[in-house]
Amino acid sequence: MWQKLGHFILRFRVVLLIALSLMTVFMGYLASKVELSYEFTRAIPLDNPKYQAYQNFRKQFGEDGNLLVLGIQTDQLFRLPTFNAYRNLQNELKTIKGVEDIISVPGAVGLYKDTTSEKLKAFPVFADTIASQEILDSAVMVFRQLPFYKGLLYNPETQVYLMGVRINKELMNSKERVGVVTNIENAANTFSNATSLTVHKSGLPYIRTKVAVMIQDEMRFFLLASVILSALILLVFFRSISAMLLSIVVVGIGVVWSVGTLELFGFKISLLTALIPPLVVVIGIPNCIYFLNKFHVAWNKTGNKQQSLVMMIDKMGIVTLFCNVAAAIGFAVFALTSSQILKEFGLVAGINIMALFFISLIFIPAVLSFLPPPKNRHTRYLDNAWLNKGLAQLEKWSLHHRPFIYGSTALVLALAIAGLFRLKSEAFIV
Repeated sequence: MWQKLGHFILRFRVVLLIALSLMTVFMGYLASKVELSYEFTRAIPLDNPKYQAYQNFRKQFGEDGNLLVLGIQTDQLFRLPTFNAYRNLQNELKTIKGVEDIISVPGAVGLYKDTTSEKLKAFPVFADTIASQEILDSAVMVFRQLPFYKGLLYNPETQVYLMGVRINKELMNSKERVGVVTNIENAANTFSNATSLTVHKSGLPYIRTKVAVMIQDEMRFFLLASVILSALILLVFFRSISAMLLSIVVVGIGVVWSVGTLELFGFKISLLTALIPPLVVVIGIPNCIYFLNKFHVAWNKTGNKQQSLVMMIDKMGIVTLFCNVAAAIGFAVFALTSSQILKEFGLVAGINIMALFFISLIFIPAVLSFLPPPKNRHTRYLDNAWLNKGLAQLEKWSLHHRPFIYGSTALVLALAIAGLFRLKSEAFIV
């Protein structure tokens, strides 16, 4: 069967490569549309009582994730220069696109009873322009007589003052949130430089934006690091730039397909799904090594490239298939959990690990059939004395030291089981 499949792939190699290229272009188009998730990840199962209670809270009181908080600690806030700088910070924040409202000390309001209309009316505690310290001190006395703000906007014991910045909810769930948070940070830093006060930033918009940016940066880093490391290992073993580039193209296609699959299912890049592209690289490189190694062994044995490629598919096709099936099942089981983020990760990872097998099976022999036969330096690693000696030593241990291996394995397994019982399950809504 596998020999017939090998002859089929080599006979229709051009058609198969064109079909693979078209599919990759389509998946690349989908990958270009995938978005980064700016919503908190639903790691908690949707039927969890705490998650349902949280959803009920949101229905009753509204969205909780659009308030960014700035805090300072000082005993000089009600000195005129510092207060004016704090007011300027508030005014600057109001000009930022996406900022809907601000609650802070300079914007505090009081209530008085209108004897004419018999209604309560609001008045600003602090005037828009305060020219002297005396006027400010008078306004501060009025402010401190309003108990509503105590513990909300300031803590008199610790001299801490807060400024709440409400951001548009639709904007917070889009990529524009990064620019908004960055502009708020820049305004806070300007105030900090002018007053020598440290501005502390918190709130769900700030935390989630920072985490989203971190995911994006780490996804690029891990993907790039895995590709570079894999390329170096391939270059050291095979001593062939063409073999290295061939393997990199295979995993590159797999990465494009994996990101395209996210968009195909309507998923976004989250904390877990961002790990899929590096995972594809790590699993795809062994596929390439299996095929290339068997091709080199067959070439040394037959000296016929066509026959060597058929032998490569015949001997390693079934091996690579079982390896990818086992890995795909291992990750796909996450799709059976109640957690939405694990479902997305398991589904996309399982599908693309299997897709990686077909990419390798079609692309590697088809491209190798167009390349020149391997040279002696490309297959020299097969006769590497150090490598063969190490493999022989492993074989000796496995055959002649079985009690020690069984005992060591049992000890490690016992320690692992003991560690399992020390694990604690924790979940956070945010």
